[in-house]
Amino acid sequence: MTDYLFLPLTFLCSFLGTWLIIQLGKSQHWLDQPNSRSSHSIPTPTSGGVAFVLVFIIASLLVFRASSPGFNVVLVLILCACIAALGLADDIIKLGISTRILSQFLVVAGALAIFGVPAIPLFDFYFESGWVGYMLLTLILIWFINLFNFMDGLDGIAASQVIFICLSVYVVTSNDSNAEYHNLLLLLVAAVGGFLLFNVAPARVFMGDIGSNFLAFVLIVAGLASTTTGITNVWVWSILASIFIVDATYTLLARMLRGETWYFAHRTHAYQLAAVYLNSHGKVVIAVTLINCGWLLPLAWWSHLEPQWGLALTLFAWAPLIIVVGLIRHSLLDRQSDSQTEN
Repeated sequence: MTDYLFLPLTFLCSFLGTWLIIQLGKSQHWLDQPNSRSSHSIPTPTSGGVAFVLVFIIASLLVFRASSPGFNVVLVLILCACIAALGLADDIIKLGISTRILSQFLVVAGALAIFGVPAIPLFDFYFESGWVGYMLLTLILIWFINLFNFMDGLDGIAASQVIFICLSVYVVTSNDSNAEYHNLLLLLVAAVGGFLLFNVAPARVFMGDIGSNFLAFVLIVAGLASTTTGITNVWVWSILASIFIVDATYTLLARMLRGETWYFAHRTHAYQLAAVYLNSHGKVVIAVTLINCGWLLPLAWWSHLEPQWGLALTLFAWAPLIIVVGLIRHSLLDRQSDSQTEN
């Protein structure tokens, strides 16, 4: 049996596992109750990420039992399980910010100890950052885990973003002989795909922090595995994740400049404001998908083929997104404030 036969089985197990969590959530009242900062209006089962976390870990152990995608699978999956457990604990008891950051630091440090820091292509040379790179990349990756959690605020947006990034990297690197690495990407797509069928608007289940933490970290693992071995470069990943990076970072900086507590839940991300304005989660996810496929994927592909231009292409990809996020926030934040005042 080839590894690809695991894909439909992985999808099916994730689908059935998610369905079971929905039933348990309803019967045991494991529900996310809507509040003034929520993007949903009815109690909805949460922590559905448990399904794809377990399915992906088990499938990976089976698929890579006699082969390797280029790293110690068991050790990496232990780190994945740790970050997922942290998310589940946060779902249940709401951990403090210091506990979350410290735990994320330890897991990210473990990943960097396994993979190292990738060389960064800058025009005609590759920049080796050394120990400074370890420190800087640690902060960047911790931010990525948190921004992914912040961006998991609309039905289907986080799951569809993971599927887009993984399939894009698969397509961009398809001419290279990286079958085992590609299996890793496709297993994640299959596991998340089974969940996504229940998560599209109107969502019947949320992934919870266990799901968003886990997916962010697996993307980190996939990114490090590909960039430290030369499969592709860091600019490809930076471009493919542009929408999440730009919206979350812009919003964070804006909130900090306004003296707001950045890690408190809110509804001021551009994608959230757009969903309220359009009265639709689905329309926003479709718009994000169109931007991903029509704008970011071609630039990521170009960056893969011409890595020396990766920095310029990344800035080129980000520039219009920064403008759009700024315009959305400028035009819709006041409208949101007026609406809340009237209510």
